[in-house]
Amino acid sequence: AEEEAEQAVRIAKDAKLPAIELVRKAISQKMGRFTKQDIRELCPNLSLSSIEGSLRKLVDDGEIKREGIGRATKYIRLK
Repeated sequence: AEEEAEQAVRIAKDAKLPAIELVRKAISQKMGRFTKQDIRELCPNLSLSSIEGSLRKLVDDGEIKREGIGRATKYIRLK
C-alpha cells in the first residue's frame, strides 16, 4: 500500500502532462490485469471521464486490451 502511494505521488508530480500520458505512465507500473480504479488511485488528480477517455484511446490504439463489461472490466497492457 505504501509503495502504491509513492507511485501515485510520482505520477502526480507530472500533473502538467496530458491525461493520456499520465494514464500511460500509471499503466507502465502495472503488471498483469488492472482496473479503472487502479488507475484512479495512481492518478488522483485526473477526473473519471479523463481516465475513461484515455483508456478508450489506448484500447483503440492497441496499447491495452479490454476484457469484461461494466464493473467487471479489466485491462491488460499489450506494449
